Amino acid sequence: RWIREALAELPAREAKIIRERLLEDDARTLESLGRELGVSKERVRQLEARALTKLRRSLESLWRADGNALPDA
Repeated sequence: RWIREALAELPAREAKIIRERLLEDDARTLESLGRELGVSKERVRQLEARALTKLRRSLESLWRADGNALPDA
């Protein structure tokens, strides 16, 4: 549930990258996504990293909203 909600908050391109790189059984490569999106594989990697940061923050917010505390790092 939380992952679905957090993914919905991402821009469409970033959500697509996360879904197709990490959540599919047959994960796509940076290169194949880059070709489809019209960007370099390095740009896909950058977008993926940015999306993962946003996803982590969103999941932390959802976790806290459910009354949970994050462990100290």
